[in-house]
Parts: sequence; C-alpha cells; structure tokens
Amino acid sequence: MAIIRDQAVVLGRVDYSETSQVLVFFTREHGKVRAIAKGIKRGTKKRFAVGADLLDAGYLCVSSRQERGAGLATVTEWKQGRPHSGFRESLSRIHAGQYVAEITVNLTEDWDAHAQLFDALARTLADLSEASQTLPFVLRYQYLLLEASGSLPRLGACVLCGRDRELTFFSSFEGGMLCKHCEPGRVEKREVSGAALERLRSLDAPVTETSSQEHADVGAFDVLDYHISHLMGRAPRMAGKLVSAERRRLLG
Repeated sequence: MAIIRDQAVVLGRVDYSETSQVLVFFTREHGKVRAIAKGIKRGTKKRFAVGADLLDAGYLCVSSRQERGAGLATVTEWKQGRPHSGFRESLSRIHAGQYVAEITVNLTEDWDAHAQLFDALARTLADLSEASQTLPFVLRYQYLLLEASGSLPRLGACVLCGRDRELTFFSSFEGGMLCKHCEPGRVEKREVSGAALERLRSLDAPVTETSSQEHADVGAFDVLDYHISHLMGRAPRMAGKLVSAERRRLLG
C-alpha cells in the first residue's frame, strides 16, 4: 500500500454508514481521488466528529494500492484548511461552487494529476465564497477546465472553413464555432449572439470587477454549459440553479 499526502478539495461525498463517508477529492499532485473515510463522523472524548463537507479544502493523507484505480483509497488523515465561510451567506455562491465541483468530477480522470487546474479550482472557490457576482468566476473556470481536459472549443474561426467572420452558431460535435455559410448543413448546433462570442473570446484574461456583463455572461455560460453537457452525456444538475432556463432565454 502506498501512502499519499497532498492538498485537496472535496468535490463529492456520500454517507457510507453512520460513521463513514465515501469522498471524491481533487488533489494537487495526484488528481481526482476516490476514497473511503472510515469513522470520520465518529466523535471521541478528545475530539468532535468533523466529517468532510462539499467544497472543503485541506490536507489529505490516503493509503492506496499500487494499482491505482483498483478500488477506493482509504483516508488515514484529513485536516481542513481555512474554511470558505462565505458560502454559508449566499445560496448563489453555494450553487456556483456545487456546479464547479460537479463539472470537475465529470471532466477529469482518476489519478490524472494537474497542478494548474487544482490551483485554478482552489482560487475559484476562494473567489466564489466572497463574490457578489458569481457567474464571471464560473465562466473563467469553465474555460480553464475545458482547456486542461483538452476539450476547449475553437472560438476564433469557423471549425469547418476557417472563416473568422459571420460566426453565428456553436457545434459541440464539431468542436467550435460555425459561420453562417457552414451552419445550415449541421443539425447539432446552438445559436450564439455576438456579445456572447466576444465574452467567450475574453475568458483567457483574469476576472476583474468590471468583467460582469449580465447579457454576455449568460450567453457565454449557455455555450460552455451546452458543450460541457455534451462531454458529460447529460446536463450538469446544478446548471439550472446557477442560471435558470428562463434567464437564458431572456438574456442569452
């Protein structure tokens, strides 16, 4: 059995028994790790039962078989770091954080290390826990996650003919934007406004206080969430909580 120590964020949890949990962590040096935490909810005379909450960040120690992927690892130690207390103050922050966790679980592979993505996830959760507008931070993370997973769509030109003008539709199957000359021949597509496309092209820049443009943000989120849904094989469960279908229709 190998002993692994790493920084980690809790992306998912399921109660296994009255005292144990099965947890999904995203770690900095080892990627996504699924592990059972036996007795993590059991208190003693010397300590309270702590458990592990979704979106918690901390320091993880697990024991794992050499053949990674062969069953669950076992949590031997979990120390929560500085809590993101701001999530408790806003339902929109919680929904944004849960969406980020959900898409990370579904678009990453077990034991596939990606330190830069971990840093982006940790920074995003810290920002979301204090944000008055959550969507700009979610958009930035969608972009970075797709880039890290090798699934970032082509946004600067038509994926079929290479034109960089008159880009009107997005196709997840084709992997990017379609111009008005090429889109009639494609069934799977989604219309994209000019404002949304411009916003999508700006997502490689850091989020600032002036980044939020509600109309463009919703349209850009709709495109990336549509693409992520195709990659996952289903729509993220938290997408409708983050941006409602009605809001997408009105502002997308």
